[in-house]
Amino acid sequence: MPPSLTFHGDLPDLLHRRWRGRQRLIKADTRRASVKDVIESFGLPHTEVGRLEVQGRQVDFSLVVGEDLAIEIFPVLPPWNVFDPTLLRPRPLTNIKFIVDVNVGKLARFLRMAGFDTLYDHRWKDDKLVALSCREQRILLTRDLSLLQRKQVEFGRYIRALCPNEQLLEVIGLLGLERHVVPFSRCMVCNTPLQPIAKEKIKHRLQPLTRKYYNSFSRCPGCRRIYWPGSHLDGMRQLLPAGPAAE
Repeated sequence: MPPSLTFHGDLPDLLHRRWRGRQRLIKADTRRASVKDVIESFGLPHTEVGRLEVQGRQVDFSLVVGEDLAIEIFPVLPPWNVFDPTLLRPRPLTNIKFIVDVNVGKLARFLRMAGFDTLYDHRWKDDKLVALSCREQRILLTRDLSLLQRKQVEFGRYIRALCPNEQLLEVIGLLGLERHVVPFSRCMVCNTPLQPIAKEKIKHRLQPLTRKYYNSFSRCPGCRRIYWPGSHLDGMRQLLPAGPAAE
């Protein structure tokens, strides 16, 4: 009997158009291949798989798919603890850091607004994104399924949401980061951590009304932009999840 694959959760929605929405598939090809290669031949990136089981036993991506195997494929479920080694990801992360693809570029500003270290440059090609993700141990965020199939990518996420604020909540919820949000602690433009600065040192750069009504300021050491808790930040704060660090 040919091997079968059962996709759980929302994984059927990420398969190639030919199989999209189908929960159970049969591998008709008789060539020997790893379960990782078989899964990705149906269009699902390995980054979206949280657990693999054969007859109730967990297996890793190197399993060679043979006759009579019934493979259960489960999604990554929140809260995703990227600090613990697993069969599928034996080299865990040591910090939460992101790199964002151009197709979810606005998400970078939102993640920085929430205080998370996030790299983004619309000029970067796929090879650059993958290299930085691997070298700096960053979670790659994208809506490009083929990019996540690169074998070098260990930690990545196909972003389901379409709106940037919903994408932010998706990432925070997936990784259980609600208590780690530190609003407006990082430059939204260049990603550098902000530093408090005395008003006297930058008052020559302030507009008259800003100089009159605000006294608390931060400056980005990287691009020298100045931040202050004005009404524009109140609107941004509404986009952040409620939690001890965001209050």
